[in-house]
Amino acid sequence: MTGFWFKPLLLLSLTAAALPAAHAEPLPFWRSSLSHQAWIKRDGAPSDASAVLQDRSGMLWFGASDGLYRFDGVRFERVDEIAGHPLLSPNVHALALFGDALWVGYEHGGISVFEHGKVRHYGEADGAPASAILQFGKTGDGRYWFSSPAGIFWLDGVQWRQVSPADGLPASDQPTLNVLHDGSLLVTHIRGLFRSPPGTHSFRKVDEFGSMQRSQLDASGKAIIFKFGEAPRIFDPLSDTVTPLHLPPTGGTPYSVHRDRRNGWWIGPGDGMRLYTPDLHLKKQLLAPHDFSAVRVFRAPFDDREGNLWFMTENGIDRIRENRLMVQDMPNGSTDFSIIAGPDGEVWISSHSSRDPISPPTFAIAPDGARIASDMESATAATRGADGTLWFGDPHSLWKRSNGKVERWARPPSLQGQPMQALAVTDDGRLWMSIARRGVHTYRDGVWQAGGGHAELAGRNALALHADAQQRIWFGYTANSMAMLHKGKIQQFGHADGLVVGNVLTMFSQRGTLWVGGDQGLAHFHQGRFIPLSDSAGKPFTGISGIVETAAGELWLQQVDGLVRIGAAELANALENGQDRVAAERFDFLDGYEGAAQQLRPLNTLIEAGDGRLWYATSSSVGLIDPRHIARNPVAPTPLITWLSTDRQRYRIRQGLELPRHTQNLHIDFTAAVLSIPERARFRIRLIGQDHEWRDTGALRQAFYTNLGPGDYRFEVMAANEDGLWSVAPASLNFSIAPAFYQTDWFKLACVALLGGGLYLLYLWRLARMTSRVIERMRTRLDERERIARTLHDTFLQSVQGLIMNVHSIKAHLPKNDKVQQKIDDALDAADAVAEEGREQLMDLRVNQVCRGELAEALNISCRAAAVQHGVSFTLQELGERRALQPEVQDELFAIAREAVLNALRHSGSDTVTVQLTYGAADFTLEVRDQGKGLGEEVRKTGQRERHWGLAGMRERAARIGARLAIHSTPGSGTAVVLTLRAGPAYR
Repeated sequence: MTGFWFKPLLLLSLTAAALPAAHAEPLPFWRSSLSHQAWIKRDGAPSDASAVLQDRSGMLWFGASDGLYRFDGVRFERVDEIAGHPLLSPNVHALALFGDALWVGYEHGGISVFEHGKVRHYGEADGAPASAILQFGKTGDGRYWFSSPAGIFWLDGVQWRQVSPADGLPASDQPTLNVLHDGSLLVTHIRGLFRSPPGTHSFRKVDEFGSMQRSQLDASGKAIIFKFGEAPRIFDPLSDTVTPLHLPPTGGTPYSVHRDRRNGWWIGPGDGMRLYTPDLHLKKQLLAPHDFSAVRVFRAPFDDREGNLWFMTENGIDRIRENRLMVQDMPNGSTDFSIIAGPDGEVWISSHSSRDPISPPTFAIAPDGARIASDMESATAATRGADGTLWFGDPHSLWKRSNGKVERWARPPSLQGQPMQALAVTDDGRLWMSIARRGVHTYRDGVWQAGGGHAELAGRNALALHADAQQRIWFGYTANSMAMLHKGKIQQFGHADGLVVGNVLTMFSQRGTLWVGGDQGLAHFHQGRFIPLSDSAGKPFTGISGIVETAAGELWLQQVDGLVRIGAAELANALENGQDRVAAERFDFLDGYEGAAQQLRPLNTLIEAGDGRLWYATSSSVGLIDPRHIARNPVAPTPLITWLSTDRQRYRIRQGLELPRHTQNLHIDFTAAVLSIPERARFRIRLIGQDHEWRDTGALRQAFYTNLGPGDYRFEVMAANEDGLWSVAPASLNFSIAPAFYQTDWFKLACVALLGGGLYLLYLWRLARMTSRVIERMRTRLDERERIARTLHDTFLQSVQGLIMNVHSIKAHLPKNDKVQQKIDDALDAADAVAEEGREQLMDLRVNQVCRGELAEALNISCRAAAVQHGVSFTLQELGERRALQPEVQDELFAIAREAVLNALRHSGSDTVTVQLTYGAADFTLEVRDQGKGLGEEVRKTGQRERHWGLAGMRERAARIGARLAIHSTPGSGTAVVLTLRAGPAYR
C-alpha cells in the first residue's frame, strides 16, 4: 500500500503501548468463558510486531520489521506513507501518539513525527543514534524521551541529548523506560532501576535488581521487572521498593509475565499463554499452535478501549475478549445435557452421554457456583411442580427430589428400556410422561395409567408436554399437531388452527400466554388459534427447543445455533397490536455458544434459574447469561473514508476532490474500528446528489455507484458496533465530476425542445392510429355477433321449432287417455324451455353490448331488469369518487359484470346479488357477489361448466384489457367474482 489519508491523524490520541495500561480504568476479572482469535501472515497480519497503539477513532496500529500496519478488526492494511509523506524505512520498531502527532521509530535508527499533514525527521545530525529506537515516552513536564541500545535520550527542543553517567545513569546496552503515574521516568537498566523526577534529566538509583528486558506497568501503577533466568519482581513507585513475585510453577523460567487491567496474570512458559487469577490460580490455558499463534511471547499485551487484550507474537497477532455467554465446566466425557431449575436457585444438570454407556450422575450448580452431587442417574427429561418438587426420568426409573430427599420408582416392565421424552406435573400431583415408542402415561400414588385414562393419548408419542396455570395439559407432536386436555375433554389442533411450527419441541406459558416452538417456527395461542411470530425480515424462528419469558417481559428462545432475545417493548407491541414480526437479537458462536441445541431429546434446553439468570444446554456445553447484565460495547465507532476509485485511477481522500469529465463509475472504500465483534459491525451510506435516503450496506465496507452524471456530490457513511450503537456523526467526502459539453444545461435544454416537438407529433399520429384501430375492432366484433345470431336463428332455433311441431303432430294421433300423452307433454315443455333459452341467447347477441353513458347506470338498468325477472334482489354500490373509464375498457367491464350477474341469477339460488365498483387511486375493482350455494365441485376444478363458455369468456375479456380476474367460492357461502385493473389503463 503506497498511500494513506490525512484526516485520521487528527483523531490520534495518547494510547501508545508503553502508556495505556497505566492510565486505563480497571475492569472486573475475566469470566470463565473467553474468546480467542489469531491473525497470522496469511491473514495479512505483521510478523513479530514490536509496537502497538490505538488512535482516537479506535484503529490499532502495529509497528513491525515488515512495515507499519493499520487494523480495523477485519483487515490489516500496510501503510507506506502518511499524508503523502513516505516513511523513512519499512522496518518500524517503536510507535507513540502524543497529542495529534504520530511518532515512528525505526529498527536501524531515525525518527519520524507526523502531525497535521507535515513530517519532521530526526537523524544522526539531530542527535539520534544509528541504532534501533526501542520506546518513546513523555514525562509530566512535557519532555520527550526514547530508549535505544545506545542509551536513554531526551529532546531539548531541537536536538536529542543522551543521558550520561554524569546524569546518574551508567552507560550500558539496551536500557528500557516507563513513564510512571506521577509523571516521572523509570529506567530498567542492567545495573539496576533508576528514576528521574519530572522536570529533570538526572537519575537516582532505586534498586540493584536490573534487567535488559522491558518492564511493564500494571493498572495500579506498579512495574513488573522481568529478568530472564530469575524470578520477576514488583517495583512500587510510592515506596521505591522492589519485592519478589512468587509465580506458580510452570516447568521452567517463563518467557513473559504480564498483569492486565483486569488484575489477571498472563504467563508465557514457552507453550503459549496461561491466564491466572489475581491470587495466581490457573484459570485458562491457551496452548500453541491450536489456541495461540506462537509458543513464545516477549512483549506486554495491549488493552484496547473496548476491553479486549492484544498479544504480539513472532507469528502474528492474538486477541482475547470476553464472551457474553458463560460456558460452564462439565464433567469429563459428558455430552447431550438436560437442565432444570431447582427451587433454591440451583440448576440441575444431567448428561445423556453417547460416548459412555454409563453417564455421569445428575448434579447441580448453586447460585454461588458450588457443585451439589447426587445419586440420581442421568436423566433425559425433568420437570418441576408448583411446590418445587423435581421429577427426573431416565430409561428405567422415575426420581423425585423434594426438600432434599430423593425417592426412586422403577418403571413397569412394559415401559422399561426406553428413554423418557418429556415430563409435566399438574397441581393435583399427577405426573404426565411421554416415553419413546411407548406413548403417554401418568403416575400418581404408585399407579401407572396409559394416557391418563384417555385411549387417544396413550398410543401416541408426544415430543413435548406442558401443564399451564389454567389446569390444561398440552401435548406437542410431530407435523404441526397438538392436543390439549382440559376438564376431561381433549381438543386437537393442527395446521387449520394456525399451527405452523413443524415438529413441536417445546412449550412455555407465562402471564396467560402459551408459547409453542418447533423446528419450523414460533407461535402463541390466542382466542383458540395459534398466531405465528417471525423476525423483522419475515424469516421464521426455526429449530426452537427452549422458550423462556422473563419477569422483565423479554422472550428468549434457544435455536439450534444460539439464543434469541426479543425485547419486552417489542414483544408487548406485537401481542397488543397483532403484529407478526419482531426485532430480535441473536447470541451465537461469536458470543461463546458451543455445540448445537438438541432437536429430539433431551428437551427443554433453556430455563430461568431462581436468580433470574438464563441457563441453556447444547450437545456439548452448558452455559448461562444474565439478561439483566449483558455486557455491551459502549464505544460508538468512528467511521472513516479511506479511498475513492474510478475505472482509471485511485484517489487518496481529501475534501473537494475533483474528478475528470466522463467519470461515471466509482467505488468508495470506508471502514470503522469495531474490534470486539467486527463481524456484526453495520454501515449505512448515502450519496447526496444521488440517494434520497440512507442505504443499509450491512457489513459491506464498499459503496459502488454507476452512471453518475456531472455535478457536486457528498458521500456520507455511518457505522454501528455489535450492539447497534451508531456513530455520533457521519464521515463525509465532498467531490465533484466535471461535465462534458453535451452534459451542460444549455445543451440539455436544446435537446429537450427538439425531443418535445418530436414527441408531440408522434403523439398526434399515434392517437389517430389508435382511434382508427379501436373503431375497426368494435365494428368487427358487432358484425361477428350478428352473424352468429343469424346462424343460430336460421339453423338451431328453426330446427328446435320444427322438432316441437313434429312431436305435436305425433301427439295428435294418440288417444287422449293414453299414458304417453303426459310424457310427451313433459318433453314438449322441456323443448319450449330450450327454445326460450336460445331466444334469450340470441337477444344477448343481438343487443348492442357497448356500454352507453356511465358504467354504473348501465349496469343498474340492465342487471336490475334481469334480477326482477328471476325474483332476486339486486344492489349496486360505488366506493370512492367516480371516475371516467376508458371506452373500450368500460365495454368489457359491462360485459363481464352482466355475465357474472346472469350466472348468479341462473345458477346460484341466492336471494340477493350485489355489484360493487371501487374507484381506487391505484386500482379499479369490480366485484359481483351472491349468497348462494357456490360453485360446484367440477366447476371449481375445471374453471368452467361443461359445454358453457361464460366463465371462459369473462377471463378472455379480462385478459384483453390487462385485468386480473379471480373467482372465490365456498360451498354454501356464495361466490364472488373480483376483477382488478390498474389505474393507468382503467381511467381516462
